[in-house]
Amino acid sequence: MVSRLKLTIINDNVGREGMKNDWGWSALLESEKWKILFDADSQNEVMRYNGEKLGIDYENISLAFLSHHHWDHRGGFEYVAKKHRNLRIYVPPGDIDILTSWGLDVKVIKTPEKIADDAWSSGTMGMGIREHALGVKVDNTGIIVIVGCSHPGADRLAKRLRDVIGEDIYLVIGGYHEPPKHVLDNLAKLSKLVSPAHCSGEAAKEYVKEKYPSKYINVRTGSVIEIENG
Repeated sequence: MVSRLKLTIINDNVGREGMKNDWGWSALLESEKWKILFDADSQNEVMRYNGEKLGIDYENISLAFLSHHHWDHRGGFEYVAKKHRNLRIYVPPGDIDILTSWGLDVKVIKTPEKIADDAWSSGTMGMGIREHALGVKVDNTGIIVIVGCSHPGADRLAKRLRDVIGEDIYLVIGGYHEPPKHVLDNLAKLSKLVSPAHCSGEAAKEYVKEKYPSKYINVRTGSVIEIENG
């Protein structure tokens, strides 16, 4: 069972001094059992430079996860693939040719699926832009939900993972795609902590911070969140 989880934000829209930054999203999740790279920004150079600054060795990643096929989430996988040949990457249905051309081992996910110890894909959701989210169950804590852009709705993705895994949600982090207020209210009901990032927008951050101050977690490029058992 996963008893601890470390989340390192490799890139977010909000930068940090001394690190490279652009519009995009990428995070590394580390447990005692595996290392999962969630999305890879849009630029190889951002992934290289920030990875070095943060002490990340892409060669030791266990697997990768692509939330959806937009460039600001997959562009940097070209660099990652050079560092880790034949890296398994879980993706929703879509244009996978460029990923395979880079040498990645692509696994298309359609329905909810366990992809590693205590780690699940929500299964692909959405009728237009197809997307899936990652859920990690931390023992005696709950589910950590990581989203990319939440085109199907951050609350819908989180609820799907809660139903699949059968545990309460502890944190939902990532891009919420400038959500309406009712989506943020739903997330606050579903999760102990709420961390809007990437494409969520400043209005969403301010709404959660003001209405749910005890739940709001602020992140930016270089942020690290460590979650321990219980």
